[in-house]
Amino acid sequence: MYPVLFRLGPLEIKSYGVMLAVSFLIGYLIAQRKAQRNGIEQSVLLDLCFYILLSSIIGSRAFYVITHWEQYGVNPLGVFSIWEGGLSMMGGLLLSLVVSYLYLKKKEVPFTLMADILAPSIALGVAVTRIGCFLYGCCYGLPTDLAWGIQFPGHSAAGSHFHELIHPVQLYASAYGLLIFLTLLVIEKRNPPTGVLFGTLMVMYATARFIVDFIRYYEPEQYLVRNPVALTNNQVICIFLFIFGIVLIALSYKEKSRGGTHRWPAA
Repeated sequence: MYPVLFRLGPLEIKSYGVMLAVSFLIGYLIAQRKAQRNGIEQSVLLDLCFYILLSSIIGSRAFYVITHWEQYGVNPLGVFSIWEGGLSMMGGLLLSLVVSYLYLKKKEVPFTLMADILAPSIALGVAVTRIGCFLYGCCYGLPTDLAWGIQFPGHSAAGSHFHELIHPVQLYASAYGLLIFLTLLVIEKRNPPTGVLFGTLMVMYATARFIVDFIRYYEPEQYLVRNPVALTNNQVICIFLFIFGIVLIALSYKEKSRGGTHRWPAA
């Protein structure tokens, strides 16, 4: 694997950071045209993407620190050593949703409209960013005897835990991110009511993540529920995201039946 893509003197350019940056750039370019079609100023989209990036990093780090407090309780300054790794996507997702809602409310832009615009970008971002996880060797799976199991090098996070073949769950996540992206493009062509695209993203992502997390490695303290089935913090959050997505889709079609919902303009 390639946790460090290249070095510039003492500066290490890490694969995860590069893929995260690439995902945001591609996501912005995809959303830009959709925003223009809906009369949203480019400055609003740019500012929103900045706030999403910032809140995603802060939220991801905060959630990771909270769920690994035994590691940082003895060294509080380590909380700020983000370059050493330690991000949790769920924390970033939750905080970015809150920040986006508040920013769009201030700008008087409907949250569901912008969420639909960004939904395909978010899905593709998952696909690209998880490739960074694979290259970096983080967010790894449990041991497996399947033919496509991978043995990570000993210097990676995955290699330091296992000396056998493990599930490449990062690639599973990248695959379902791409599948969700393609599905959203198909749905978008059918001119759905506002909120359906984002609701579909929430339902599909929560379902895929919930399932894949059963074969992803987590520390024992990351399990929030033990009986009757062991569930991680992230899986519990996925349940709420799934419910949120279903409710959003239902409300979107209910609003459509009343004739008062926004529809996507023709391309």
